[in-house]
Amino acid sequence: MNMETLEEFKDYLVAYLRNIYQEDIILDSEKIVIDLNKLYEYGLMEFVEFLVDNPEKGIRFIKECYYEAYYTLKNEYPKNIIVSVKNLPKIFKTTRKGEIFTVEDIRSNSLGKLVEFEGIIVMASKIRPMLKYAYYICPKCGREYYKEIDILNFEGEKSVCECGSELNLIENKSTYTDFQEIKVQQPLDLMENPEEPPKYVTVFLENSSGVYAGRVKITGVPIKIRKSKKLPIYEIYVKAIHCEVLDGDVKIKLTNSDIENIKKLDKRQDIIDILADRLIPEIRGHSAIKKAVFLQQIKGVKKPGKRADIHILLITDPGIGKTVILRKIAEIPGNLYGSVTTATGVGLTAAVVREKTEIGEDTWVIKPGLLVKAHKGTACIDELTVNKDLQSYILEAMESQTIHISKGGINAKLPAECAILAACNPRWGRFNPEVSVAEQINIPAPLLSRFDLIFPIRDVSDKNRDRDIAEYIIDLHRAYLDDNINKKIGLNYLEVDGVKIDKEFIIKYIYYARQKKPVISERAKELFINYYVEMRKKHQITARQLESAIRIAEAHAKAKLKDVVDEEDAKEAINIITECLKEIAYDPETGIFDVDKILGVSKKERDKLIVVYEIIKELAEKSELVEYVDIAEEAKKKGIKENELENIIKKLVKYGDIDEPKPGRYRIL
Repeated sequence: MNMETLEEFKDYLVAYLRNIYQEDIILDSEKIVIDLNKLYEYGLMEFVEFLVDNPEKGIRFIKECYYEAYYTLKNEYPKNIIVSVKNLPKIFKTTRKGEIFTVEDIRSNSLGKLVEFEGIIVMASKIRPMLKYAYYICPKCGREYYKEIDILNFEGEKSVCECGSELNLIENKSTYTDFQEIKVQQPLDLMENPEEPPKYVTVFLENSSGVYAGRVKITGVPIKIRKSKKLPIYEIYVKAIHCEVLDGDVKIKLTNSDIENIKKLDKRQDIIDILADRLIPEIRGHSAIKKAVFLQQIKGVKKPGKRADIHILLITDPGIGKTVILRKIAEIPGNLYGSVTTATGVGLTAAVVREKTEIGEDTWVIKPGLLVKAHKGTACIDELTVNKDLQSYILEAMESQTIHISKGGINAKLPAECAILAACNPRWGRFNPEVSVAEQINIPAPLLSRFDLIFPIRDVSDKNRDRDIAEYIIDLHRAYLDDNINKKIGLNYLEVDGVKIDKEFIIKYIYYARQKKPVISERAKELFINYYVEMRKKHQITARQLESAIRIAEAHAKAKLKDVVDEEDAKEAINIITECLKEIAYDPETGIFDVDKILGVSKKERDKLIVVYEIIKELAEKSELVEYVDIAEEAKKKGIKENELENIIKKLVKYGDIDEPKPGRYRIL
């Protein structure tokens, strides 16, 4: 199609733009984004096809038509309008294999064509001004020139006039635009083989409002830039025409058959147990943890100012298989795995560093970390340990589910709306139920309190259970080579009510269940109120445990595909919270759940700390330095044993209430 033929479409296109974009014309919108799919459906198929093959000419023609449409309504032409396009018709977004066009399909055959693909931002530069329209003047003959600048073919600011003189660039009469460079990674859910290293591409954004993290849809033109002076070999980049930030939700295709099978199973009383067990078939037992992790994937119901994500921490003895659990959950599309031993702390949140980009010198860039990349999914964090510098970032990510960055001229709020499934080993090798959780792991108390569920997984010897686990592990090894054993233990799939339950089916079930938004019923509300009042009265739980129970109950109702959170869901959530508290907050001496015990100082211990502090304070009135012997004598009268006293004094020193200027002598600070 040549330009003469193109003119045939002008009247149709002008009429279309005048009608569909009338509001933009009236409001003098600075940026117009043309939906190509609607244009295609309007009947301009040939023009859209021309635009895909000749993006620059096609967009220039649309701009001319928009100016005409503007003129017919306002009787004048607009100034500095930016026209871009998005939403390619499906026929142009599929490869020859009939699959969605992705980053790995950007090759030599797509150079100069209009393409559209999704990606996750792994690096974003700060916004810099870019010369877009240069105003030149000839110092000899006075001729004026106004030229559009192509950044990729810009040879410098030297231009020559018709008279042969070198033109002068008048900067204050030139026009600039906001330029940004981003690097995007192909999403794992769009990769043929998620085990392969992800593919990347660098994208140049003009007229950028500033995008720093998340999943984006790029409409642009692949271009080549020669990097080698000796060889005719090029690098491929994408010059973006439009960049749309997506909500981050992974789209899973569900057929009518899939939905029928899902609805066939949701009536089963044990469906959650079955799916939770099949989610991680490599691990034997631990049904409560598997159920909690399965419900975490379904999430609660999102409301303004309230998070729907459930955070879970696993504190495991060595050899239990925590990494297997985390890696298995990371296989679900949208989820990511990372180990703190191989990633820096800012690798969890976001880093702002100086780095040389493809265009220009060193500049400040944002590198989103694991929690930002896992937006709308689950961040599976192994060997979780957090230093003080990182604590505030991760606290913000867990509670408000955002990360604020302000450095090097970049001021951005990155979305981090993800659930956290973290795991760590106890500090002394094995979990000790007698010692508080905070003392056994290197995670600060404020961060610990943000976890909805904390599960210690202990390696306790039991002859029958050990035999069962050993048999299962050996059968797992045999199953890969023997189909009969594979079917017997159901390694690859399990058949229930004629439905094949494998990894693919469970993922589809999770994504279907996520769409539900059940409302808490009056009866469930009463159960929650009674639970909270009773537990407050006897066990001193906080509102955080109630919030956690609500999220879990909502996830349970969604897993059963209900529209209402009923008694069954509320009871199940209360049971899960109670089981968790039994493991980490139960005090056998008093028979109560002491939530403070999780964070390091139980109520009973706090009372003893106060008693010893008061003893030292009283003795300090007679002498500035108080002897240990005198403290022990007074403490004995109050019923505090000597072995307890040593621990209490250490804690008072640690908390900064007292110090020990000389061995065995203490003073109040």
